[in-house]
Amino acid sequence: MAERLFDRTAGREDITQVDEIKRTTGPQTTNGRRWEVQLSATPPGEWLDLFKVSGESSAKALPKRVEFDRASAIFTSDEDQVEHWIESIDKWIASTNARYLMTLERVRRERFDRIDAETKEKERVQRLNDRFKDL
Repeated sequence: MAERLFDRTAGREDITQVDEIKRTTGPQTTNGRRWEVQLSATPPGEWLDLFKVSGESSAKALPKRVEFDRASAIFTSDEDQVEHWIESIDKWIASTNARYLMTLERVRRERFDRIDAETKEKERVQRLNDRFKDL
């Protein structure tokens, strides 16, 4: 699955280091049902894909039910479940950060290996051309 998610980033040169996404505020509401927390940055699409399939969930708190709008996460909950949602969101964010960074590292390694193989092949071809240039 991560293979599919990161195919679109495999050729990018800027996959080196990313800052972890963190929750920066407590929950805020305007109506007592829809809650919003601010994040340290806008999560990339690949991160969001991983977040939606985060591990642990409960009958009331599911990662698929969290909506993202730029650098904020939004969820719907009764006030008695808000603390549970926040604990769950924090766990999902931590888990997603770890999986996202591992996947970025794998993509970086694969790109390095591919470039290394291409360089070796170019050198081999050049040696062959040099060897037979006077024939």
